[in-house]
Amino acid sequence: MDTQVARERLLELRRELQETIEGVTSRMENGVTADLPTGGHDFGDEGAHEQQAAEQEGLLDGARRRLQSVEDALKRIEDGTYGVSVVSGKPIPDERLEARPDAVTLADEEL
Repeated sequence: MDTQVARERLLELRRELQETIEGVTSRMENGVTADLPTGGHDFGDEGAHEQQAAEQEGLLDGARRRLQSVEDALKRIEDGTYGVSVVSGKPIPDERLEARPDAVTLADEEL
């Protein structure tokens, strides 16, 4: 994949992830829960709120990890190592980079 195209895709992905992180963080800080009933509290309501809070935390954690992966990919572009597996040193196929521009390994490799 052309590094300029990769850079543009990564920058767009970074922007989207930052927006997601900001939105989730704002909702969590404000105690906003989507579409949960208000009014009387029972164990079911509390459980639903706790479950949604855990889901929001999971979403936030995943977005932060992916953002770090995108930042690392942008650094690899600058270093001239973008598109090369960190495991084997082999080129990562363009198809994989198009699907996941922050990929660091071949599809069959594990870190």
